Amino acid sequence: MKWLPWILVVLLSIALLFSWLRHDGGRQQVDRDTVTVHDTIRDSIPQPFVVRFDHYDTLYVPFYIDTTATDSVLVPVAIPIERKEYRTDDYRAVISGYRPSLDVMEVYRKTQTVTVTPKPKRWGIGPQVGVGYPGGWYVGVGISYDVWQW
Repeated sequence: MKWLPWILVVLLSIALLFSWLRHDGGRQQVDRDTVTVHDTIRDSIPQPFVVRFDHYDTLYVPFYIDTTATDSVLVPVAIPIERKEYRTDDYRAVISGYRPSLDVMEVYRKTQTVTVTPKPKRWGIGPQVGVGYPGGWYVGVGISYDVWQW
């Protein structure tokens, strides 16, 4: 029975050696759950979601009476101004004017949530208290493996 403590010492030494070989420099290991995909979506030109008449605008167009003359008369022309709204799941755009211009552009971006869960450490060195085999109490420092964590 004198060889039993030596077997325990050898087993603990092997466990200590393996824990040093797996040492990560004090950093905590984590599991990351992230998937990022970059995709190009080409879509056809969408139909306007809302088309409405906004107002009339007056445009003065030069009107030449004689082709040889340099004098011209400005003739007012009424031009209807429309306002068009385009919508998809990714954006909303409002365009209006005689020479169309972009009034409002709203882009709806998708957000990505990354969940990081640290891996629990199983091996450790610390104080121990227990009952020794040959008899009596044991108080000392030892290597431990966490089976349950709370």
